[in-house]
Amino acid sequence: MRAAVFVREGVLEIQDRPVPRISDPEEILLEVEACGVCGTDLHILATPPGHPATPGTILGHEFVGRIVEVGPQVTAFHTGQRVIVDPNLKCGVCRPCRRGQLNHCENWTTLGIFRDGGFADVVAVPHRALHPISEEVPWEEAVWAEILSCVAASTDRIGIRPGQTAVVIGAGPVGVLHGKLLQASGARVIIADRAAFRLDVARQVGLELAVDVSDTPLIEAVESWTDGAMADAVVDAVGNQLDQCLDAAGTGGTVALFGMNTQAAPAIRQVEITRKELTVVGSYVGRHAFPRAVELLEMGVVHPSALITHRLSVDELPGGLEAARRGETMKIVVTQQDGGITS
Repeated sequence: MRAAVFVREGVLEIQDRPVPRISDPEEILLEVEACGVCGTDLHILATPPGHPATPGTILGHEFVGRIVEVGPQVTAFHTGQRVIVDPNLKCGVCRPCRRGQLNHCENWTTLGIFRDGGFADVVAVPHRALHPISEEVPWEEAVWAEILSCVAASTDRIGIRPGQTAVVIGAGPVGVLHGKLLQASGARVIIADRAAFRLDVARQVGLELAVDVSDTPLIEAVESWTDGAMADAVVDAVGNQLDQCLDAAGTGGTVALFGMNTQAAPAIRQVEITRKELTVVGSYVGRHAFPRAVELLEMGVVHPSALITHRLSVDELPGGLEAARRGETMKIVVTQQDGGITS
């Protein structure tokens, strides 16, 4: 089978790999229907790398597929069943796991980063990583389950109410998904970025209050649209926008930090947090969020397929990654279906 393999720093190769076999009685073989490209994949392949990964690993951690074989000790799933995958495998026995903080497992590993993932035809997956998803959900929607689970866990921490105003900084897939979930909760959403292409996509999916910060200062736009009251909640979907968040938040507001940038080290204006009585929360990956992500997709609360701009084969993936680095994509999906650029 063809597979996209992380070879060494900055290098992705499309290789011929043998189809995997079940090596553990609790494993299943999954025929991959589609696998999304995440910003983490770009960080792994950057020079120097912005995220660790194991050389020789097939990348891809956002995938949906169909079970083609089950191990002898697998009883909860069956051949032919359609599933999505939680790629973060937890140990279940470390202190955070025992306290229910599975997203802080001290021993976790990740499919598509440290173990073979979904940029291939078939992958071996522990059955504990699987979640059933309806046949009625198109693959273009189902492939978003992993990222949607993370975003749902984040918006849960914000506690937005109908009629309130939320600002999302960053109009990539994560930012737009934040905006759509907050909008579904009844909030008026302002989304900001400096990439005109991404802001156009955000408008197309219904986030009409879009600010191009290369032309208009964010704070000026928020003041105008809120009559000076500022936002009830501000989300940093980028990872280095805390300063802007503090300015955009109104009295008693919440600042939610989702994006991660290990190089960002802002001087925190603590007086702003104190004076405005702000609540600052972080959200990392999420815990127990996959079932809700599946429900959101099955109920049609969000339709993230509108964000897919490129549908590529494994062999076409390197070119797609170059386009992503140039800022010419919103979401790339690797699939066995007909490929091509969708918009």
